[in-house]
Amino acid sequence: MTNIFHNILIASVVLSLTCTPVLVSAMPEPAPAAQTDKQKAAAAKAKEAEKKKKEAEKAKAAKEKEKAKAAAAKEKEKAKAAKEKEKAAAAKAKENEKKKAEAAKANEKAQAQREKEAAERAKIAAEREEAKAKKEAEAQAKEEKAIRDYEKYQESLENPKTEVISYVNLGARLGYAAMMDRFGSNTYLGAGTLNRSNALQQLKGGAGVGIDATYGLEYGHFRFETGLDFRFLNSASAYGFNATRTDVNYPGTKYLYLFDNLNETRNMFEIGVPVMFGAQFDRYYFLLGAKIHYGIPLGYSQKGKYDIVVNDPSLLEPYGMGIHDINGQTNAKIQFAQPDVSLAAEVGVDLDEWLQQSPDPKKKKQQTKPGQRLPFGREHIHYRAALFAEYGVLNTNSTPAALPVGFAADAVEVQHTNTLLAWGGDTKLNNLFVGAKFIVQFEIPGKKERPVPPPPAYAMYSIVDAETNQPLPLAFVETHNAETGKVTLREKQITPKGFRQKCALGSFVAEARAEGYYNTSFPFEIEEVGTTEYVTIALRHRPVLRVRVTNKETGLVVPASVQVRKRNTTETAYTLATDSVNGAASMMLEEGPQYTIHIAQIGYDTLDMEIANIGDSMNIQLSPVKKGEVFVVRNLFFATNKTRILPTSEEALNDLYMYLARNPQVRIKIIGHTDNVGKDAANQKLSEGRAEAVMKDLIERGLTADRLQAEGRGETQPIDTNETPEGRQNNRRVEIEIL
Repeated sequence: MTNIFHNILIASVVLSLTCTPVLVSAMPEPAPAAQTDKQKAAAAKAKEAEKKKKEAEKAKAAKEKEKAKAAAAKEKEKAKAAKEKEKAAAAKAKENEKKKAEAAKANEKAQAQREKEAAERAKIAAEREEAKAKKEAEAQAKEEKAIRDYEKYQESLENPKTEVISYVNLGARLGYAAMMDRFGSNTYLGAGTLNRSNALQQLKGGAGVGIDATYGLEYGHFRFETGLDFRFLNSASAYGFNATRTDVNYPGTKYLYLFDNLNETRNMFEIGVPVMFGAQFDRYYFLLGAKIHYGIPLGYSQKGKYDIVVNDPSLLEPYGMGIHDINGQTNAKIQFAQPDVSLAAEVGVDLDEWLQQSPDPKKKKQQTKPGQRLPFGREHIHYRAALFAEYGVLNTNSTPAALPVGFAADAVEVQHTNTLLAWGGDTKLNNLFVGAKFIVQFEIPGKKERPVPPPPAYAMYSIVDAETNQPLPLAFVETHNAETGKVTLREKQITPKGFRQKCALGSFVAEARAEGYYNTSFPFEIEEVGTTEYVTIALRHRPVLRVRVTNKETGLVVPASVQVRKRNTTETAYTLATDSVNGAASMMLEEGPQYTIHIAQIGYDTLDMEIANIGDSMNIQLSPVKKGEVFVVRNLFFATNKTRILPTSEEALNDLYMYLARNPQVRIKIIGHTDNVGKDAANQKLSEGRAEAVMKDLIERGLTADRLQAEGRGETQPIDTNETPEGRQNNRRVEIEIL
C-alpha cells in the first residue's frame, strides 16, 4: 500500500513539471486590473530589479568615469613624472658631468700628488742608497785602515824601536863602613911633648846601612840613575902613643903616659844625591858614578887605659903609678867639611826570572828568559841584588885642632881627651862603604804603543742553484768549527744578496739547506786576518715524487694512504696521504735506494708497483672491488675477548666510513670471525658482537642503517692455522662483503 502511494506521488510531480510551461504559454495574459497579489509582487520585484540594474549601470558608468579620470590623472602624473625624470636625468647628467670634471681634476691632482710622492720616494730611495753606499765605503775604508794599522803594528813588533823605560827604585844597603883618618905632623903644645914616633893606628871600621830612593832610566842597554841617598856609617879605630910631661912643681921630674889601646868609635849620617851611569846585558848590570853627600856628625866615644911612669931624679929608677881609665871628658866636637864626594860602583843581577810574578796564575814558575822583563801590568815590580863600593875622595874632616889629651899643671892624671880627628888640625878623613844591596823597582808606565788588535776576517756566504748558478731566493746556512765541532754561526737565513760574517782563523764546515734541494756541506778555511773568504755553496735540486690516485671506473679522486717502500722489503720508508680535492700528494725521496709503491685502500684492490724515477709524476688508478667481493679491514683492534673497539682502530674505521660516504650506492655486510680458542657458542656470539660494534660505529658516523648488515661466523671460516699465535691473530678478523 505504501509503495503504491509513493509511485503515484512521483508521477504527479513529473507531470506537473512537464505540463506547466505548456499551460503557461497557452493561457491568455490576464488583465492588469485583475492581477493577483503574487503577480503584483513579481512586478514590483521586476521593477526593483530594473531599478537596481539602472543604478548598477549608473554606478558602473560613474566608476568608468572615475577610472577614466584616474587614468587621465595617472597619465598626467606619469607625464609629469617622466618630465621630472627627464629633468632629474638632465640634472643628474649635468651633475655627472660636473662630477666627472671634478673627478678628472681630482685624478689629475691625485696623479700629480702620486708623481710628487713617487719623486719623493725616489729621492728618499736615492738618498738611502747614497747613504748606504757611503756607509759601505766608510766601513770598507775603516777595514782597510784597520788592516794597515795592524800591518804597521806587526812591523813594529818585528822591528821594535828602542823604548825609554822609567823606574822608581827603592834600595836597601848593608855592609862594612870605615872612616879612614890620616895624621899629619904636629907638635904637642903644652907641658910635655907627644912622642909621635911611637904612635900606632889600627883601623877597625864598623857597620854601615843605607837606603835610597832614586829615579832610573832605561834605554836599550844604557842605564841612568839619580835621586836621594841616605846612609849611616859607624867606624872604630884603635890608637897607641906615648906622651911626656914635666912637673912644674918638682923640677926635673917627668911623667911618661903610655896609651897602648885607645879605641875611638865615630858615627855619622849622610844625605846625598847619586849620579850613576851604566849598562845591562842579559840579567847582569853595572853602574858607575859619584855620590855627593852632606854629612851630619852623630858624635864619638872613646874607651881605653893608660899607664903612668914617673922618672924622678931623686930616685935611682922610674916607678909606675898604675893603670888608669880614660875619663872620657871631651873638649872638641867632630865637624865635617862639606860636601863629601864619593866615587861609587854597583854591580848586580836582575832577579825577575826568579821573583817576578808569572802572568799565568796557573803556572807556578816564571817563564821569563835571562834579562827579559814582562810588560807593565801585574808584573810591574822588578827585583835586583848587587854589590856596591863607595869611596870618599875628598877630606871630610874639619874638626878644630886640639891635643888628644890634656893635663892640669898640678895633676898627674889626664884631665880631658879629644877626638883623634882634632890632632894637630890637619888630620885627613876619607869614608869607605862597601857591601850588598837589594833593590825593588817600580816600573813607570810610559806612553807605549797600544797593541793593535788584528782586523777581523770575514766569510761571505752565498747559496746558488747548482744548475743555473743563480742565487736562491731563500736558503739557510749553519757553520761549525772543523776541529772542535763548536757552532760558530747558528742557522742563518741567506738572501740573494748573501751574508757576511766575522770569522776567526781556522777550518770550518758550512751546512747549507733550502727547500727542494739536497743539504750540502762545504769546508773552507780562514788563513789570514783582514781577508774575506767567499763561501759559495751550490745546491742540487732534489727530485719530487708526485702521486695522484683516482678511481679507475669513475675517474674520481681517491684520498688514499700511499706507502713508499724500499724495493724487495716490506718496510715503509715514506708515507704520502693524497687529498680529497686533487687526489694528489708529493714528497722528496733520498737518492740511492730503489722504491716501490704499496696502496691498500678500503674498497679497492691492493696495488703494488715500482717507482722508475724518484722525480716522476705518477697517475695511479685503483680498481674498486666488485659486488660479492670480500676484503679484510686491516688495523682494526678489539679488547681481548670483548666487543669494545680500541682507539687504535680510528684510522681503519675512518677509511671505511670515507669509502662508503664517497660511494653512496654501495651496501656492505660486516662479517666477524674469531679463532678456535674457547667454546663455539662463545666465539659465535663474540663474532656477532664485534660485527655489530663496527656497524654501530659507522651509523654513529653518519651512514644509514639500510646500507649495512652485520653477521658473525665465529670460528667456522679460518684463513690461517690456529696452531700458532700469528695464525690465530689472522683468523681474528673483520671482513667486508660488497652487496
